[in-house]
This record gives sequence, C-alpha cells and structure tokens, in this order.
Amino acid sequence: MSKGCFRQVRPVLSLSLIFLLVLPVFPHLLWPDYQSSGQQKYYLNPVRELQLLKKLLVFERNWKASTEEVLVVGILYQKSSQISSWALEDWLNLQQSLSPEEFSVEKARLVIQPIDLDSAQPLEKNLSEFKVRLLYLTPLELTRKPGLVPTVIKTCEKLGIGTLTAVPEYLEAGVALGFVWQKDRYQIFINLEAARAQHLNFSSQFLKLTTVRKTNG
Repeated sequence: MSKGCFRQVRPVLSLSLIFLLVLPVFPHLLWPDYQSSGQQKYYLNPVRELQLLKKLLVFERNWKASTEEVLVVGILYQKSSQISSWALEDWLNLQQSLSPEEFSVEKARLVIQPIDLDSAQPLEKNLSEFKVRLLYLTPLELTRKPGLVPTVIKTCEKLGIGTLTAVPEYLEAGVALGFVWQKDRYQIFINLEAARAQHLNFSSQFLKLTTVRKTNG
C-alpha cells in the first residue's frame, strides 16, 4: 500500500483539527479505519486521544501528587513500519499545531518523545534517558516478533512507566490503558492488573467511567 493511498483513509491531522468542530454531526469523518494486514483494523486519532489522556490524568493519584512541570509521553514506533511511523508523525504534528496551553495537562507541559524500537540502543536506556512517564504504543509489526509487546511491558513495569494504546489487542498483552473506538464513540479501557504493575493509581471514580480488561493468562 502506498503512502498516498493510505492517506486517503487515515485521519489527516490538519483536517482532524477542523473536523473536531463538527464531530457531533459527522463522527465518521474523524475516525476512518485502515488495515495494516489481513483483517486487523485500527482507529487512530491523536486529537481525541490527547483529550482522553488529559482527562484520565486528572484521576491518577500519583500524577496529581507530583510536582513535575514536564510530562514526557513516549511514542513507541518502528521506523521500518509505515503505519507505525505515520502514527508517530501525527502525534508530532499535533504537538507543533497546538499552543503550549493546549498541549499541557493541569500544571505540566506535555512533551512527545519518539522511541524507535528499531534503534540499536536498548529500550530501557532510551526510556530512562528521555525520562518517559507514559508510553503510547502505536500499531507495531509483530509477525516476526510475537513476544515484542510483553517484552516492552516488562521494561515499563521495571521503570514504573504507564502504558497506553489505541490497539485493543495490546491490552490483553499487558498495556494498561486503551482508547478504543466502539459503538460509534471512543471508550477508555483499563487493564487493572497492568496499571498497578506500572505504578498507576486511579481513583474509584475513574474506574466507574472505564471498561475493565484483563491480561491473557
């Protein structure tokens, strides 16, 4: 699939910012689906996902108690994967398009940090060096490395980094939070076991607003 063809059906960031204004009337314009292979479909929209991220952080007790002025959100991607790279590109474009006030959460400025899984530098070193607090997993190519996501999760648990994604299947592999397009709207899913292992501490009020998923096994 060529990049030009793909852009006809993936959310284009500049248009997403405009369509956000007409979301109640035309929700399908903002979240078209695309396929990476076979039957796998993803619904990605960083504009909406950023809104959900900012909302859920209000309910995370450890972050609320923090005095940090910067929150680094790592975007885990593979340079060798077109879909993964395009997902990163949209997050970077969003960061550049919004004002500092819009790209912040309460007291802290949000910073997007690309984390390339194809890099020769170990993942743990990258995450520590860039002081990543949350790690967003883009759609990854797992055909040759089916155990890749669990490996990433173990590293995040060791470092106390919370994980999130828009790929529902990753929740079962141990990602803590998922932004899932379901029944014509985005819903927040949480893997409680994973969230606790990654040192996330959400209030009971937040849990009432989410759907709970479990880790396989």
